[in-house]
Amino acid sequence: MATGGSVLDRALEMQGQVRRLDADASREQLAKSIAQRVRELEDALSKLDSMVQFAQAVSKYSGTQVHLGDLHVGMSELQRQAGSTGLPKERVVETARRRVLASANSLAERSQEAWHAWITEAFTRIPTNRIAGLDPARQQAVRAMVDELGRLGRRNNPTERDVEAFGTKHAAILEELAAARHVPDELLELLSRFGSHPITLRDITDAEIALLREHGMDGEIEIRRK
Repeated sequence: MATGGSVLDRALEMQGQVRRLDADASREQLAKSIAQRVRELEDALSKLDSMVQFAQAVSKYSGTQVHLGDLHVGMSELQRQAGSTGLPKERVVETARRRVLASANSLAERSQEAWHAWITEAFTRIPTNRIAGLDPARQQAVRAMVDELGRLGRRNNPTERDVEAFGTKHAAILEELAAARHVPDELLELLSRFGSHPITLRDITDAEIALLREHGMDGEIEIRRK
């Protein structure tokens, strides 16, 4: 039969085991919580990296430098604590995540502004009237590239690859049109009339229609009934 002392000793031993288990569980829960915060920080860093690549591509092709800002903000304190203790506090990881995400969002805003300014200016530099100086097959190819530029420019979340595609196609279009043969002044004047205001079929002569067909531009003119 157990004495009162032995029962008390056993109870105290069991109590100590329970406390150790609780402490282990608390440490495990804390480790899991920190691990989750680290994964969220990694996502923020991944977004920042994508924004840096996008900004650098815009700078490269547009010729306008996009300021990257302080890419290391929020990470210095985290790195210092990780180096000294091995396991940074959860609040430090969360603070780093918020600061990294803020940097990514700020860079995204600056990059988008530069991107939209560039593509707007890039379209104005395309001498579309010179398409008439290309043979029909090349006209079709250039128009397809111009359409693709439009699709790239309308994307809500453009990527580095979209910037590269836009820059490459835009350069190819300018090169193609620079090599186009001379376009008669009367054709350029006619195209300018179509672009300035709506005109009726009565306002177009048979000679002007023939001129459009001669240079493969008749497919560019749309006729609608009032």
